[in-house]
Amino acid sequence: MKKILLAAGIVLGTHLAFAQAPEKMSYQAIVRNAGGQILANQSVGVRVSVLQGSPAGAVVYSERLTGSTNANGLLTMEIGSGTVLSGVFNTINWPSGSYYLKTETDPTGGTTYTITGTSQLLSVPYAMFAKTAGGVSGGGAFSIPYVNSFTNAGNLFSITNNGDGTSLEGINSTTTSSIAAVRGIANNTAPGGFSSGLRGINNGTGGLGIGAWGSQDGSGWGVYGVTPAGLGVYGNSSAAGYGVYANSNTGTGLNATSNNGIAASVSIFNNANNNNVLNANTVGNGTVVNVSTTGTGKGVLSSTGSGFAVHGIASAQSSAGIIGDNNGAGEAVVGRTTSDIAAAVVGRNDGGGYGVRGFVATNTTGTAIGVLGQVGLNSSKGRAGRFENFNASNDINNVFEVETNGNGNIPDNTQGNASSFLVDNTNSVGAAVRAEVNTIFGNFGAAAVFGVSSGTGGRAGLFYASNPAGNGASLIALTDGNGNAITANAGKDGNGIETNIDGAGNALYAWVPSFATGRAGRFNIFNTSNTSDVITVTTVGNGVAGNFKVDRVTGTSAAVKGEVNSQFANFGTAGIYGISSGTGGYAGLFHASNPAGNGPALIALADGNGNGITANAGGTGDGVEATVDGNGSAIFGWVPNFGTGRAGYFRNFNTSNATAVLSVTNAGTGSAFFVNHTGSSGSLATLQSAGANVARIDKTGKGFFNGGTQSSGADVAEAFDVEGNTSEYEPGDILVISTDSDRTVEKSSKPYSNLVAGVYATKPGVLLTEENIDSELIGKVPMGVIGVIPTKVCLEGGAIKRGDLLVTSSKTGVAMKANLKKVKIGQVLGKALQDYDQNGIGKINVLVNIK
Repeated sequence: MKKILLAAGIVLGTHLAFAQAPEKMSYQAIVRNAGGQILANQSVGVRVSVLQGSPAGAVVYSERLTGSTNANGLLTMEIGSGTVLSGVFNTINWPSGSYYLKTETDPTGGTTYTITGTSQLLSVPYAMFAKTAGGVSGGGAFSIPYVNSFTNAGNLFSITNNGDGTSLEGINSTTTSSIAAVRGIANNTAPGGFSSGLRGINNGTGGLGIGAWGSQDGSGWGVYGVTPAGLGVYGNSSAAGYGVYANSNTGTGLNATSNNGIAASVSIFNNANNNNVLNANTVGNGTVVNVSTTGTGKGVLSSTGSGFAVHGIASAQSSAGIIGDNNGAGEAVVGRTTSDIAAAVVGRNDGGGYGVRGFVATNTTGTAIGVLGQVGLNSSKGRAGRFENFNASNDINNVFEVETNGNGNIPDNTQGNASSFLVDNTNSVGAAVRAEVNTIFGNFGAAAVFGVSSGTGGRAGLFYASNPAGNGASLIALTDGNGNAITANAGKDGNGIETNIDGAGNALYAWVPSFATGRAGRFNIFNTSNTSDVITVTTVGNGVAGNFKVDRVTGTSAAVKGEVNSQFANFGTAGIYGISSGTGGYAGLFHASNPAGNGPALIALADGNGNGITANAGGTGDGVEATVDGNGSAIFGWVPNFGTGRAGYFRNFNTSNATAVLSVTNAGTGSAFFVNHTGSSGSLATLQSAGANVARIDKTGKGFFNGGTQSSGADVAEAFDVEGNTSEYEPGDILVISTDSDRTVEKSSKPYSNLVAGVYATKPGVLLTEENIDSELIGKVPMGVIGVIPTKVCLEGGAIKRGDLLVTSSKTGVAMKANLKKVKIGQVLGKALQDYDQNGIGKINVLVNIK
């Protein structure tokens, strides 16, 4: 490859190659214009000259060539095939000295050559040198490349090297694909048996020789064989050796892959051969055979006629004859049968071990299963499992035993059990477990189900209806005879029956159907010296300890009736005695729960002179706390039309108590205090001090205050509509009367305006409006008309001193110092209360008083 820098700054990459006689040189160049841009798909004319001795030496050969560049600007030509201008190309005496190649190029394809370059031919064309340097003995003279054809039974080319070097070496340094340094071709389409394109023979009888050795320094292939239908690589052992031996130090000894066919096939075709088809061994701790698939095919498929499809043998207790690992969603081991009498999987025990053993080894998630039996897949029918004892005298062992030494699972009682049975069909009427005993004896233990709790805790039986939306009973006990449906007895201090509830139901629900006349419940103590409660109801939860209901809309009896007949008024001597002994809770709560009902939650009547209700808080709580969730009143005190008392009365008798007698707080958007007077006379409110009236609001809303009034703010403002949007206005803006709309103001924009009305008030002490008191004044601004108001000012009329009269300026919404010679009546905004001599617009306090 030669690179030539031409006069116009164009770089030509020249590639020279040599062919047979008539000798030629291939020439390639990248053609660019003076700006360095590639000339693509363009006709080019080139004059080529071979100079002898120096870049300015004599021309021994010259010719003209024409061609076209490709899309990449590459020009390809053959020197020796163009229009000869002088000399004979194949008579050049290349060994006689140095030669230079001169190129003159016309990028337009003509003969006006504007690009010239000269470069020495550093490598003499070998074929041309060989032609003049003499022949090779034995076969006559030849040149490179050399092509010939002979018919001879002997070797046409043989080289013997008795030294340590290589007899024949082929080297190729290109990066082109599918290039071979040495290539052997068996050209006949029907070659004889074991004919080869390339054959390596090792005549040594030792164990270290190699017939053919292929190596690769990178990640490619040491030996590569390819065939459309034959054998890419074939290895054969004629004795006890290996047909193919694969070895790797750290990689893979043998790797077989296929895109559409079989990656590897291993077979024995001799019926008398009892050897293994495939041996795989390891002396390490790794896996002997590792099979994996990411598709839907089988990892291993084995079939047999009368032998074992798979035979695994284990000689140690910690090993297994066959182990299947499932790391995904498939099955580790599957046994299938289509027989009506034979099993898919049989576990046989001829000793004292296990016929079938399924165990969970390392899984800690709780999802693993030791043995799983299923039925119903693909509409199949049968039993998922069956256990039988055919020996009638076998009374020392149970037919089926399930045992666990786990701790169980308290949060989820479906897990951690010794056994679990489930009928997983919402329409099923079958039982998860059915037990039956047919006997005339009523001995202890003669039961369909016999549950024993032999520890210091645990339950002999537990029945759990676990579906929160279910309505089925957890336990139903029925008897068609005269015995009790359930008989419970506690031999010591325990309860005969203990019942509890985790949901919203009843811990104990006793009922009498519509055709019966018995009681829903009865509790008696027959020991006259027993001072215990007949019924004790206790709850540590948030529910009601006892709930009694007369469920009849026309009923007039009480759900609970408590009565005490005593002459004593001792604390606790009550028909109903409620105690709240904790830090919270209520000693009594009455709830009228029907939203459509009108009955009160509590009626307290005293036919004597006592109070209907007496309430007292001994701590910091309230004597009475009343709340309301609807539209009613938390406390509604009223006097009937025949009464003369007060609807409410609040009084503090402690002269040192500084707390307000009545406190009203509202966190909502309504009024904190609301008074509605519907009578014909009187005031809305009357306030007294030491028994004398000091303030009053009459029925029309007019206020009377003996001591006067005081409010925050320093000005009186009026609410006005504005031109435009209120977001365009801000406190301190000078406002003038709008001439476009009634009762509307806008920002001032002219000096000495006669329409000046006031200033956008920052914090008005009094805000006047013609609107009703319920109006939100949306779209209006407070315009201060009199008082001290922060006002926008500028120096358009000069520096402002305290006491200066202020008028509107040419700046929008801004005041300035008035010129007393120009000012007229109705133009003065007010008087400055502060000095101002700064550039720009600022704010000062102004005593606003329009004059």
